[in-house]
Amino acid sequence: MLPDAAIVQVRLLGPRTLWPHLRLTAVNERGLVLRIPRAKVLTIARWIIRSFPHAGWAASGGHAFDLRTAKLHGLEA
Repeated sequence: MLPDAAIVQVRLLGPRTLWPHLRLTAVNERGLVLRIPRAKVLTIARWIIRSFPHAGWAASGGHAFDLRTAKLHGLEA
């Protein structure tokens, strides 16, 4: 889905609202941000959040999912 991306950063904005907004940033190995279509952003962000429900999305500043190792790491606020 994201052939050039190395890390995907996912944030849940407004977690206490009825319809929280998802934010996803894809970064390549050089640290450059990749442009991703909105539909793909929503699909990938939802997939990551549903795959890691124990990660405490509402209380955190977001998480980084490393596509090379399939590990989830917390983001500093």
